[in-house]
This record gives sequence, C-alpha cells and structure tokens, in this order.
Amino acid sequence: MRALLGTTALLAILLPAAVHAQSQQVNVFWGEDASCSAWSKSASNKAIRAQYDFWVRGFVSGHNYANPARQVKIGVFPVSADLYQYLDQYCRDNPSLSFIGGAIRLVEELRDLDVPSSKPAAAPSKPPARKAPAAK
Repeated sequence: MRALLGTTALLAILLPAAVHAQSQQVNVFWGEDASCSAWSKSASNKAIRAQYDFWVRGFVSGHNYANPARQVKIGVFPVSADLYQYLDQYCRDNPSLSFIGGAIRLVEELRDLDVPSSKPAAAPSKPPARKAPAAK
C-alpha cells in the first residue's frame, strides 16, 4: 500500500512537468512558405522538391543530434519518392497545416523502428490526419 501511495505521489509531481515539456513551443526554421499548399504546388518542380527533401533530411539529422537515444536510424529513412508520397498524403489530409508537421510526424513514426534487413526504407503508408481541437 505504501509503494502504491509513493508511486501515485511521484506521478502527481511529475505529470505537470511532462505536460509542460510537451506544450513548449519549438521554433522550426524554413526559408519561405511552409504551408501544405506550397508543398502541393511544388509537385512538378524537381528543384523545389529537392529543397524540401534536403530540409527534411537536415531536420531529421537535427532531431538525431538532439535525441541520440531516440534516433531515426540509418536505413530507416525513406527514399525521396516515398518521402514525397508521405508528405503529399499528409498535406491532403491536413491542408491547412504546414508540411513541417508531416516531417515531425514522420520522425515520430520512424525513430523507434529497427533497420530493415535488405531493402531501402519506405515511408509509412499514410500519415494519420490531425484531430480537430475539442470544442469548449
């Protein structure tokens, strides 16, 4: 009983700190329009798509640097064509958001995966749509 009370008290102390850490603003830098609309408009421009591709790879590398215990492993990150498909789907599902949200979601989905044995990685088939905030 004493252990249960101690655990409950510890959780009560740590929970507000965990919620605060998740709600902190994270500044993410992108050179121009980061909207899903801009991403979608870039579909036929290989040079612009390459900029997005390089940015996402740099973003993932920054995540790995900041979180060495929870990295996206070598061999897990999708090839460019699969990355584009993933972000296309993310932006279709979340047209009012930024493509950066898709990059964040991709990191969250990939960072705990093991390295595949023989073939290059493919992005998860479909990113989940973002839920609308609850009405107050």
